[in-house]
Amino acid sequence: MNKLLKALSIASIAHKDQKRKGDGGAPYINHLIEVAYLLSEYAQINDCRVLEAAILHDVLEDTAIQKETLLEEFGQVVLFYIESVTDDKTLSLSERREAQLRHISAASMEVKLIKLADHCSNVASIPPDWDRARVVEYLEWSYQVASKCFVANENLEKIYVSRFAASMKVLESV
Repeated sequence: MNKLLKALSIASIAHKDQKRKGDGGAPYINHLIEVAYLLSEYAQINDCRVLEAAILHDVLEDTAIQKETLLEEFGQVVLFYIESVTDDKTLSLSERREAQLRHISAASMEVKLIKLADHCSNVASIPPDWDRARVVEYLEWSYQVASKCFVANENLEKIYVSRFAASMKVLESV
């Protein structure tokens, strides 16, 4: 439990100045908490290492936190999960998306769970300033990734499909 709370503390400090693009500019930490909550509540995950990684899943990609710090604080397993869902920001957006699609099929169930919970959160929080083409492109790609993770948990699959459908309905009205 201490490490889980430490993960929340580190994530809240590391992401303190970040806001969600969707969700009306909500603090970024809300997204990380939601991802962990989805795993705990709907996938019934009680492995603290998975929940710690869920909370920290964007820290390497979006903050100054280094992997050595994560290794020291949380161990190799948590670092492995985080690295497995971290995009290489040196690649273009299309290259990052292609890499995710290539890697997620062979990922562990724990990594698929984190990725699916992340997409559940993201698909329900599409930035309002995105144009229709960008939203369609994102939703199509997100579904491709998420569907490769459905095998990890039926309840998260249902949540994703429901949120995806809601986003598509909103898109139809635009």
